[in-house]
Amino acid sequence: MLIITNALSKVLLGLLLMPVGVVKGIAMDDKIHHKIAEAVHEEFGWKVEEARVDEVESLRRPSCSFYTVVSNQRPLAYEPNYALLPGDQVIGIGTADAVTKILNGCAADASADWWAEIITRFHPDLGGGLVLSDEEERPDIVRKLGQAGVRFTRPQFESDKQGVNFLLLDPESYRLYRVHATRGSSGGIEVKRTKLLGSTPNAQTNSDPLDAIAETLQ
Repeated sequence: MLIITNALSKVLLGLLLMPVGVVKGIAMDDKIHHKIAEAVHEEFGWKVEEARVDEVESLRRPSCSFYTVVSNQRPLAYEPNYALLPGDQVIGIGTADAVTKILNGCAADASADWWAEIITRFHPDLGGGLVLSDEEERPDIVRKLGQAGVRFTRPQFESDKQGVNFLLLDPESYRLYRVHATRGSSGGIEVKRTKLLGSTPNAQTNSDPLDAIAETLQ
C-alpha cells in the first residue's frame, strides 16, 4: 500500500511540475482530432467516432498542422486531408481556395517539396497522388523512367518562388505527370498537369512505356 501511495504521489507531483503549456497541449490534441473528425462528418458523412485522425508530421509548420483521416469501419483507398491554420481554422480540399489559404498562412520559408505536397493534397484538380521527391523513394519507377528516356527531377521552385514544378505519380494507374503550379495575379493557384508517360500509343513501337512499367510492377 505504501509503494502504491508513493508511486501515486510521484505521478501527481509530476503533473504539478509539468509546464502549463504541455498540459494544455495534451488537451488541445484531443480537441484538434475531434475538430478534424467533425469536418470529415460534414464533408463525407462519416460518424465522428469512426474517423481515425493522424498528423502528417513532415508537413508541420510553426503555425499550422496537417492531418489525414481514415475510417475504422470502411476500407477506402482515399484518405481525406485537412489542415489546421491559426485561429483553429480547418481547411479541406472542399474549402474554397484551400491551397491559397494554406500557402498564405503557412508557407513562409517552406521547401519546394512542401509546396508540392500541399498542392497535391489540397488542389481540387489533383486531389492526391505520390509526389516524387527523392530517387530512393520509388527506385523501381525511377529506373523505368530512365529506360523510357525521362529524367528524374525533384520538386523545384521557379525563379520567383511563385510557382513549383514536380513529378506526380498516380499510384493506381502508374501514370506519371509533370505538374506546373503557379500563383496567379489574383493569388489563386493555377495548376497545369502534363502527362509525361501515358495511354497514347508510341508511333514507332505502338506501345506505351508507362503501361510497361505498370505491367512490370503488378
